[in-house]
Amino acid sequence: MLFIASNAEHCSLSETTNELLDKHHVSISRQAFDERFDESAIDFIKSIFEEQFSKQINGTLDNDFLKLFNAVRIKDGTRIELPDRLKDYFKGFGGKKASASGICIQYEFDIKTGKVIDLAITDAKASDSKDAKSKIDDVNEGELIIRDLGYFSLEIVKEIIRRKAFIISRLNTSTCVFDQGGNELSFTALYKQMMEEKTIHQGKQVFIGKEHMIPIRLIIDIVPEEVYQDRILKIKAYNRRKGHTTTDAYKARCRFNLFITNTDSQDVSNKQVSQLYKLRWQIELMFKIWKSICGIDKLKPMKYHRFLCILYAKLLMLQINNQIFNLIQIKLFKKENKLLSKFKCYKTLVKYFIKFRNITRQKKKKWKLYLDEMTTMFLKNHWLEGKKNKITFITIFELNTLKSK
Repeated sequence: MLFIASNAEHCSLSETTNELLDKHHVSISRQAFDERFDESAIDFIKSIFEEQFSKQINGTLDNDFLKLFNAVRIKDGTRIELPDRLKDYFKGFGGKKASASGICIQYEFDIKTGKVIDLAITDAKASDSKDAKSKIDDVNEGELIIRDLGYFSLEIVKEIIRRKAFIISRLNTSTCVFDQGGNELSFTALYKQMMEEKTIHQGKQVFIGKEHMIPIRLIIDIVPEEVYQDRILKIKAYNRRKGHTTTDAYKARCRFNLFITNTDSQDVSNKQVSQLYKLRWQIELMFKIWKSICGIDKLKPMKYHRFLCILYAKLLMLQINNQIFNLIQIKLFKKENKLLSKFKCYKTLVKYFIKFRNITRQKKKKWKLYLDEMTTMFLKNHWLEGKKNKITFITIFELNTLKSK
């Protein structure tokens, strides 16, 4: 299964049975091998994945990175279309352009430690907001929660605050905003005021939700004119297809990037809030790694049991490589004071995963030699590079590593 998982492209039954004969001296026909994929096979591979998931190695890149929070949790989901034959097991979106079958992989990790907090497989149709409600009991005091709008609801925001945790989120365009006097905020008037004052960035204490009236800090950034025009073109095109009209109030909001947070402005400045939200793109990087390097979305039509076994095998491989990456990242950061490129490192780890597999088959395991070899490779040309005039993870890391006085 690890052989199948380490192949980015589809691995056929013929290729797998050849590997079994070559490396394990097991002769089996394609049909007989395919029949081995059943409920017990799923339970077996899933149990290995869950055991590895529960025994992650803890480590912190830098104790001063975002030290105000016990954890900084980034979450998102990636959706993968499946062949229609799996629609009885996983529901897709359907329709003319979408498959009748699909999955969503909900993924959450702590960016301070690299530890994976949640990894769950659901139907593609399952909403992010439903996931947020079902997992709210996992949120702990002192944690910072960063998610996109799919997970946003006033009830979730209210519950995160009640649990003494923190949130940074974009503000839903349909959510009413009120000033401290209880008057609804006019974004048309706000834009005019900020242009007159020649300011493009500010923060203010407001209430959100007509019924909830949740006290929160609103971070307001005026977007460049070209961004505004692009947003207007997109929403007009969408509304034309749906038979809707674009309101002036919505157009006014398109002038801004709007973020909400319950962090203290003395601890996290308005500018830092906008920067920290960009950490969410680290999870998009992981999804890119899953698909472009590991081919998690390149599974060909096959029966349900084989598909799920391969999926869990790929997730297991990703988890193993995540642990290896985190270990080496911590070691090299302490030595070189530089950050590794996750994309470059995963590419190498998957390419040389055959060495990992070979070690698992040896009586005397040579894990240290493997880790040392990967470390040497990473040292050469696997460093994360900054981009001119662009906020990257390096920038955010440096700005939010609060050195002790």
